Amino acid sequence: MFIPSWYCTRQIFLLSAVTLGTAFLAGCGDPAPGEGMKTPMMQGPSPEVVGAQEAVNSPDIPAIDPQTMEQAEIEKVLGDVSYCTYLYTAESPPILAISNAAQSEGYRAVTKIHGRLVELSSDQKPGYENLKEGLVFTAEGLEMRVVSDGEGQPASAKPGELVTAELHFSLEQGLNIGYLGWYECKAEQSRAKP
Repeated sequence: MFIPSWYCTRQIFLLSAVTLGTAFLAGCGDPAPGEGMKTPMMQGPSPEVVGAQEAVNSPDIPAIDPQTMEQAEIEKVLGDVSYCTYLYTAESPPILAISNAAQSEGYRAVTKIHGRLVELSSDQKPGYENLKEGLVFTAEGLEMRVVSDGEGQPASAKPGELVTAELHFSLEQGLNIGYLGWYECKAEQSRAKP
């Protein structure tokens, strides 16, 4: 007959405690919400497309700045076409995107203000060759003008090359502000999906 000793009982108790503690701590290693999921968690609603007046309707006009846009937001307005962009920095997403495809009414562009997409238009082709004179895009009460900053020769730039440019953002309500950033035009063929 086996009679457990005090030493064996202590080892069994200690082993049970370690096993229970390990099992308890293993439950603490669950991934963060959404981590390890094959499809990403739901994001906020897609921004709506509104007129310029509705987008800039704010009691604090001087605090308005164009916001960066994701590719899906740009395609919501311009469709799946090649486009030129204006960026705050060489690495940032665009704040203005202009379709290279002419429509019957000219060229279409999009910007984002107060979380809303605003469609603009122009009769100027958005390529590098027109940067010296300046490219002007308008919507009701809003104007965005992209012009060469005077450095280098933007007309000789190759597709996909970043060139420095100024963006002048004006509102009918009295806001006039300028930014120094980057302008880029992709080749006019269909863009490759990431």
